[in-house]
Amino acid sequence: MRAVFGGALEWDGADALDPSAMAVTALGMGVPILIGVLAAHPRIGLAASLGAMWVGNAPRGGSLAEHWRTVRDIVLAAIGAAIAAALIARHGWWSDAGLVLIAGIGALLGGFSRPAAAASQRFVVFVTIGLGIATQAPDRLLLTILIAEGAIWAALCALAVGAAARRWRIGQTAAAEPRSGASFAQLYCRWRRLLATVTGWIYSLRLMVCLGCAVVLREAMPQHHYSWIAVAVALLTQRQGDGLVVKVLQRAVGVATGVMATEAIASRPLPGWALVIVIATLAAASPWLRKRSYVAYTAATTPLILLLTSGGGTIAQGLLIDRLVATWIAAGLVIVAFLAARRLTPRPSPDSPRLDSGRGRPR
Repeated sequence: MRAVFGGALEWDGADALDPSAMAVTALGMGVPILIGVLAAHPRIGLAASLGAMWVGNAPRGGSLAEHWRTVRDIVLAAIGAAIAAALIARHGWWSDAGLVLIAGIGALLGGFSRPAAAASQRFVVFVTIGLGIATQAPDRLLLTILIAEGAIWAALCALAVGAAARRWRIGQTAAAEPRSGASFAQLYCRWRRLLATVTGWIYSLRLMVCLGCAVVLREAMPQHHYSWIAVAVALLTQRQGDGLVVKVLQRAVGVATGVMATEAIASRPLPGWALVIVIATLAAASPWLRKRSYVAYTAATTPLILLLTSGGGTIAQGLLIDRLVATWIAAGLVIVAFLAARRLTPRPSPDSPRLDSGRGRPR
């Protein structure tokens, strides 16, 4: 527990403030909401801002080509998730089964390569959040279009601001992920060998089991708003097991703090101008907090998710309490599933298929 709460209190001030990253997230999320408020349709702006939130935190590469590849992958994951959520929404238990199945398939495909792993994890989070919104949306096609427009707008902001920041040397560039020297055929062979082992399936199974339990708990207690358990599971479950228990508990602390902060923000109806300021401010703070405190970053992004998924309206105290409880239930599910999987999974042998950490070649 000392590692959890010690990490919660840690504050890393080594990195300088990056105004370009803050500008990207503030513009990406603030402008769609501002347009929606000015057009007297704030919910439309909030839907577009949701797509922008999924893209806005893309790391800035050292060149336009690097930046474009990163942004492109996130935009495709966001749009794909929005389409998938719209297609499976409002089909009762079939929607839940579809979510579990899609998440499991996405997790398996993520084992193909490192970029695929990052894209699949984003996709699972996006589709889980998107499903909850699409279930309540009166027009799922319009919702999908708005999310796609928001994602594309945020991508354009990221590329434009990133180009200006590189030109005038503002802020910091993210270290580029080493590009794999392996061919598609080599990666495919490695992936097939990986799927022939328990290790290749374990992340997908952990995720599917936790999402399945989330669905069962939601249906078993319909008097509570426990659909948030699935969202929290998607946010907390990670592919790599290194430090997972501590990280999950720290993230749960951050989410719990964010839920309580949301009560102070959304306990009363927010006028349109205040909604724009609150979301733009939280969005601008998120990339700054991300480099300093994992718990503080999670605490700031949680109100963003809650405000966007609630349509910007008042969030009742009972709903917030349920989501607070749901967060800790999800944390328990994720940790139990990880510990059980670690107990059942044999340690990888030296001949296990994996990627070379330096050049990305299968060995």
